[in-house]
Amino acid sequence: MIELLAKHPALYELVISTLIGLGVYAVCALIVIAAELSHGGDLRIYRTRSALIDLAYAVFYKCSIYNLLVFPLYALLVPRLHFLRMNAMADMPVMWSVLLGWLIFDFLNYWTHRMQHAIAPLWAFHSVHHTQTHLTFLSANRIHAFEQLYIGVLMLVPAFLLGIPQPRWLPILFVQIFSETLQHAQLDWSFGPLRWLFVSPVTHAIHHSAEGHQYNANYGRVLAVWDVLFGTYVFERGPRRFGVDGMDVPERLGVQFIHPFRLIAARWIAR
Repeated sequence: MIELLAKHPALYELVISTLIGLGVYAVCALIVIAAELSHGGDLRIYRTRSALIDLAYAVFYKCSIYNLLVFPLYALLVPRLHFLRMNAMADMPVMWSVLLGWLIFDFLNYWTHRMQHAIAPLWAFHSVHHTQTHLTFLSANRIHAFEQLYIGVLMLVPAFLLGIPQPRWLPILFVQIFSETLQHAQLDWSFGPLRWLFVSPVTHAIHHSAEGHQYNANYGRVLAVWDVLFGTYVFERGPRRFGVDGMDVPERLGVQFIHPFRLIAARWIAR
């Protein structure tokens, strides 16, 4: 096995990145589960079919099954994007490059997420994430493969332009994974006055609400400040229903994969 990895640097990097990603995710998951237990959370929800479906998504992405499938595309695409390499932040001090890189990508993620709710074909794929009617920390992984693909390709452009060295992505990766895991947890945390700055479980639960004025709000990925600045911030207490009214998608992976294509076809036929 070691000899095989030594002969294939790309495979070696994939294995290392997968192990790091799994380690980070395991730490985040344990912290969230401990928090849920300490606040009276009902862990029986993790035995439901919907949670197991989300676990399947987690295995698909966190164990790099998805990465192996899309590797040929990236191997073809990346060399053709080298003309974008400006490495604008490569020589910056580590702390500033990490902080500024995180702010830039979080800003881009806000607008990408907002467009996913505003543009019908993008919403068709993103709606899979909103089909979950019982949120758990695993729900962060419920992302259609095509959405994951086009987001990854789009983010290659700023990644090349900024040129942040790979080791500096680790703190950004940890903050992002921990935030997304916490946001979907069974926790009634609003972060108090910090809710205007960071996305909390309460504000992200609002984004998963079945009410249209709520799920078309709170687009921030880690920072809520973008929603505050651009007028898409909503904060309302109280119980809520999750999912999308009129969009009943069974808890089956095959059906969820086909679901966006059905939406797009139905809209095209209706024209």
